[in-house]
Amino acid sequence: MCHGDFHPWNIHGSGQGFMIVDWLDACCGNPLADVCRTYVLLHHAMPERAMGYVEAYASVTGSEVSGILAWLPPIAAARLTEGVANENDELLRLAGLSP
Repeated sequence: MCHGDFHPWNIHGSGQGFMIVDWLDACCGNPLADVCRTYVLLHHAMPERAMGYVEAYASVTGSEVSGILAWLPPIAAARLTEGVANENDELLRLAGLSP
């Protein structure tokens, strides 16, 4: 199962426990694509933490960072369709559509 919109603002809780909210975009799919989408979201909002998230996920799951980042072109292109204008230039670069 993929959350589809996993980022820090969709994690609520405290030291006593956490809850992941906003499951509107949940679907079945490749979990590495979901991790890559989180990377794309973090890359814009918290760039200093984006790669750390990918590396931590890869370490815990035994995944390859390269396997996660291989999803960048389609994930970034899909994010372009969401109309977040201030992200367009970076999304085009991540999608491999501009230098």
